[in-house]
Amino acid sequence: MKQNSELVREINNYAMRNGMVLGLFGIVSLLIFKWSFALPAFSTLFGIMLLGSPVLGAYLTIKFRNNVVGPDGTFGFARGFLHALFMGFYASIWVALAVFVYLQYFDNGSIFAAYGHSLETPEMQQYLLQSGVGAQFDSLSGGKGAQGIADVMQSLGAATYASMSLYLSMIFGPVISTVIGLIARRG
Repeated sequence: MKQNSELVREINNYAMRNGMVLGLFGIVSLLIFKWSFALPAFSTLFGIMLLGSPVLGAYLTIKFRNNVVGPDGTFGFARGFLHALFMGFYASIWVALAVFVYLQYFDNGSIFAAYGHSLETPEMQQYLLQSGVGAQFDSLSGGKGAQGIADVMQSLGAATYASMSLYLSMIFGPVISTVIGLIARRG
């Protein structure tokens, strides 16, 4: 029987590799998000990928389970939970790094400008008026409307958006990992 430290080391090693896979999936989904401003069909693909991230995490955890205990071995909830939790944290680090590098060195405000333009389309303006959000945009942006909101968002800086990946992983990671741990347990 393996010692607890050996188990945690094994879980961590697999989680690092699988976190890279999940992180790359997250980075690709963010690229799809950026392109969704120009190609509206990509917004649906982004939504599917966003919902598919936990599914991919569950698949990678089940693959981990099968690699370490075989097709018939027992696999407890704690191992699945820890693998999914660590994997999510490692993936969020990759995503945060990519977001920071992209926004800091390559974007030059284009994603925020695209967001501002998407808010100014007639369909979106109609929706904002009906929902009452348009007035809130005006008050938040000093009367500049949607483009003012985009300017405010851009002023937050790359580190703020990169850290959001880490924060979201800390908030939602334990919940998602609990579900994945329950799905992956066996015996």
